[in-house]
Amino acid sequence: MTDFSTLPVKAQTRLAQISESVSDVVPKETKSWIIQTYFLVEDGQKPAIINEVKEWFEKNCLYLYTFQITSKNVAPPAVFSVYSDAKKSKKGARAYARLNKESEWLYVGSSKIIYQRLKEHLGFGSKQTYALHLMHWARSLDLEIKFECAKYPPGTSKIALQALEDTLWEELLPMFGRQGVR
Repeated sequence: MTDFSTLPVKAQTRLAQISESVSDVVPKETKSWIIQTYFLVEDGQKPAIINEVKEWFEKNCLYLYTFQITSKNVAPPAVFSVYSDAKKSKKGARAYARLNKESEWLYVGSSKIIYQRLKEHLGFGSKQTYALHLMHWARSLDLEIKFECAKYPPGTSKIALQALEDTLWEELLPMFGRQGVR
């Protein structure tokens, strides 16, 4: 039988441990790139940003990242609508990330191999991986998107990074994806 009466104390202890684990976690480096969706061509050459991020990548580091709409000519409702249509019709037979609500922030996530995760979000990765798959729906919008990434040093706790990601997710409330451990 489950002892639910001790659960509050156990949760309090766990939250205190998480609190302590994030107290001194700061990124080693942050960097941002601009993505123009018009240049994401299906069956085309992979964008240079993938190689740029791969060169910036360091093994054993952890990464926290965001995608933000920076276009002045495309409003979030238009992005929401086009993505929603692509998700409903399963455009490109892709596994599209969860749809939340309209926001200038598209996605908040973390990764151990950031260039691979970026490749998936751009639409050049596996069809079965939940991601933005921008190439398959956003090209017609000609979006300008800022991809911003923080690199955390080797030894950074996965629990701490998850707490930071969850906090950033709650703060930004991105249009796509889900909060919490996958």
